[in-house]
Amino acid sequence: MQNSVGFVGVTGTDKIRIELLGPSTMINETRLENIRQLACLVEIDQNTHKLKEIATLFVNAMNNWPRLNQSRIFEFIAEFEEYFGKPVTREKILGKSINYPDDSVWKHESGSAIIDMLRLSETYYQSSSFESIVQAIINYYQEQLEMIDFIADLQYRTAKGGGRTAPVFSKYRPQIKFEFDEMQTSGEQTFINKSIVYPGESSEAIVRIIALEYFKNRLEEGMCFEFREGTKVIGTGRITQILNEKLRIPVNISQNA
Repeated sequence: MQNSVGFVGVTGTDKIRIELLGPSTMINETRLENIRQLACLVEIDQNTHKLKEIATLFVNAMNNWPRLNQSRIFEFIAEFEEYFGKPVTREKILGKSINYPDDSVWKHESGSAIIDMLRLSETYYQSSSFESIVQAIINYYQEQLEMIDFIADLQYRTAKGGGRTAPVFSKYRPQIKFEFDEMQTSGEQTFINKSIVYPGESSEAIVRIIALEYFKNRLEEGMCFEFREGTKVIGTGRITQILNEKLRIPVNISQNA
């Protein structure tokens, strides 16, 4: 799929500045292919821009679509195009009749979200090409994915509990230590829906770690860790979603553990 001219970059109030940790930091090389990945990335996107609104409608369409074991974005697109016709247009979706009592009702719910997506795209990006819109969404959130290793719930200790006496700001980089290993790694915390966290508070955060190769195939959801300043433990965290698949424990190893 070719990107539309209207989607080359995000301009004006939609322009997003991507900050890197530094030249030594490895990016997340995971490809954005799964519905769950995109849904997570859209949810944690803290910027306000029209492409996010368009992507939200696309995620809603995929979530409404009746599916069995399908988990990939291209599987949804293939089924959607097979049902409504290709190329996808508002006219084709509106012209498709609903057949009761099968699952076509949910397919038309999905179609309604795509119609809204096409309208919004045409208004702000002068493009109603389904393929170009989807490609623009994938391109943008692929860049966001490259800056994330996992999502975690964080709990900062109070000063009386041995924690910090001062608050921390988003992009804070303490040392992280997982329960299963003595190795520590620097881990940047980007707080979700807040910019500052005080001692004793909790926050959901995007986490990036430096030692990617060391922790390759060693992490999983639910795993706990400490974050420290030197030898001082200032808080604890729990991984809620891994977005860097390089870090994930392979299924066969996890099941045999």
